[in-house]
Amino acid sequence: MSDPSDPNEPSGPSDAGRNDEGGGAARTDRDVEASGSGRRYLAGAAVTVVAFVAVAGYVVAANNGVDAVTVFGVVTIPGTPTGVALYGVVLSVAVLALLFGLVTVASRFDDAGRERT
Repeated sequence: MSDPSDPNEPSGPSDAGRNDEGGGAARTDRDVEASGSGRRYLAGAAVTVVAFVAVAGYVVAANNGVDAVTVFGVVTIPGTPTGVALYGVVLSVAVLALLFGLVTVASRFDDAGRERT
């Protein structure tokens, strides 16, 4: 049961979106961004992608009779399941780091544009 004398408890529909820290103000986009909840979801998605790539690389190499793979004529990777899985992990981490870095830079420009208006 809620205590009607508690000022932090919503008393009706008008208080339903109230933020305790904001003195009765509704939550804003900036409050949600500051909580970092979006970053947790993206980190979880990245871990899932990297794990999938590792398993897929291992399975593909385990079912293939290739001795070695040369990437762009520069790097030679052993055709073992562990070697291909490790290559997939390194490549996917590099691509995800680049993408997340670009999103971070873009969001800084977006925040700067919001502050001017």
